[in-house]
Amino acid sequence: GLKLALFPSAAIRESEEHHAFVQQGEEYKTEIEEEINFCKAMLKTLEKDVEDITFYSRTQAVADRTGYRGFADWAEKTSRTHEHLLVTLGQVAFVGASLTYGAIFGSSRGNIGLMCYAFALFDCGFIVPTVALALLKWASHQPKDAVFASPQVWTLLLNIFLYGSAAAIGVAICLLNISLVMLHLSVDQNDQLSDAMLQFNVEPTPAGTLALGCLGLAAVVIVVSGLSHYLANGWDAMIKDFFGRRECCREGFQDYILA
Repeated sequence: GLKLALFPSAAIRESEEHHAFVQQGEEYKTEIEEEINFCKAMLKTLEKDVEDITFYSRTQAVADRTGYRGFADWAEKTSRTHEHLLVTLGQVAFVGASLTYGAIFGSSRGNIGLMCYAFALFDCGFIVPTVALALLKWASHQPKDAVFASPQVWTLLLNIFLYGSAAAIGVAICLLNISLVMLHLSVDQNDQLSDAMLQFNVEPTPAGTLALGCLGLAAVVIVVSGLSHYLANGWDAMIKDFFGRRECCREGFQDYILA
């Protein structure tokens, strides 16, 4: 009673009328916060619409002429179309090269020259799809509006390398089959059959040259692809690729309002 007599505002705060006003204010506050959250969601949607409209308007002419809206669009669609085949070829070639390499240095019979050529072809069949898939993945992460060369040319080159890789793997398997056909038992001085011998009637040096040439060709393709991209889009794009692109996070702690 003394507290209420000395501080009449305390009595007002304990009244039903005060509590009713406070409750009404909390309801209004909740409604306003919900409207703010709704407006923020709408604002983000509108910002996304503005970004999409800007991108489509700037790439529509390119899409009408080339069928793709940019470098990343071409790389992403091409990667999605060819990825399974590229991975399969790379895996088959890797296993074949590993087994053939072990047979070359550990075999006690067979034609070493044909094995060397088979290894070189398996090597080509592994390098080409691996490099192609890596370049496609790299290109798919480039800016959407990046300038790019004719997609028909790059698609043609990709298909040539792709089917060339498949042909190399097929020829390598055929060479191993031929080495089996040429494998025969030896006859000793007593006209008795003995174990087959190692055969060295095929020069293995060109096989090593072939493998190194395929590796060099892959390096040239990587350099040409990088140079053509950075010459068209500026050397600052290369710096961003090496050090990473700094992207601003549009959402943060301050964007959230506890309702």
